[in-house]
Amino acid sequence: MSSRPANHLRLLLIILFSLLLMYFLAPWPAPQAVVHVFIVLGLAPELRNSLYCGLLAASAGWLLESALRTYPVMGGTAMGNMVCALLLWYSLSISPPEKPFSYYTQLVLAVIIHTIVVRFFVNIASGPHVLGYGWQWSLVLLPAWGALTWRFYSPPHMR
Repeated sequence: MSSRPANHLRLLLIILFSLLLMYFLAPWPAPQAVVHVFIVLGLAPELRNSLYCGLLAASAGWLLESALRTYPVMGGTAMGNMVCALLLWYSLSISPPEKPFSYYTQLVLAVIIHTIVVRFFVNIASGPHVLGYGWQWSLVLLPAWGALTWRFYSPPHMR
């Protein structure tokens, strides 16, 4: 038996657990934002298929919007998530990083772009809203969730 189905099952279980955790962390927006970014930028590009990547990113956006009661549920987060996750997926597919530092650099840029793009789409969908500090928590805790996603990423030279 190859280790690939076991890795896919493990990744699926982590995705499901992260989605549930994001829903239950609704009273605490900062940890919820970190889990949200972990799903969108850490786990979605690992799926190796653009359709699954976009679907996971969109479902994380809809779940975030439905979990927060003060947040407008109009799809701006889902659209921004899809755009950013697919951009990172494409970036990782055309130039896979050789070392963790270059991967972390791509993740830092992806978090910043994700913040700008999601804010843009939410402003289009529902008007101005408060930005919050979730993106800063995502950057501060990037060494923790970035190391976990590096284990799942397995660049071509490590496969």
